[in-house]
Amino acid sequence: MIDIELIRRKLARLNMYLDKLGPMTKYTFNEYLSDTFLKYSTERLVQLIVECATDINGHVVVELKGRPPEDYTSSFIRASDVGLINFELANRLKASGGMRNLLVHEYMEIDDKKVYETIPVCINDYKEYIKQVEKFIKNNEIINF
Repeated sequence: MIDIELIRRKLARLNMYLDKLGPMTKYTFNEYLSDTFLKYSTERLVQLIVECATDINGHVVVELKGRPPEDYTSSFIRASDVGLINFELANRLKASGGMRNLLVHEYMEIDDKKVYETIPVCINDYKEYIKQVEKFIKNNEIINF
């Protein structure tokens, strides 16, 4: 059974993280690079945003298909397969799963320019993610998961 309240709590947290990430857009790349607190805060917020969304994806996918997504990246595609979000958005968001892994596991040196350039894209795409998940909830509440 899909836990609508769990999803709503996760969406609220996701919204909070996006609100915290928003002010990062006012800094230039040089300011971003020179301020390690700003840089690490941004990286952590991106990580938390991705994890929050993939938690939602995983919950819905497991409840509807019985098998969890294989990884962070595929969770977005699987979410689109079950109608949580559309394929276009899933295709844009799947790269953020890879970014999350790079930030957390430091497989290679983090590309600061790439993270910096991701900030406005992340905000826009995840705000759209929230809208689509809310629409999914609204459309499916009547079914009484």
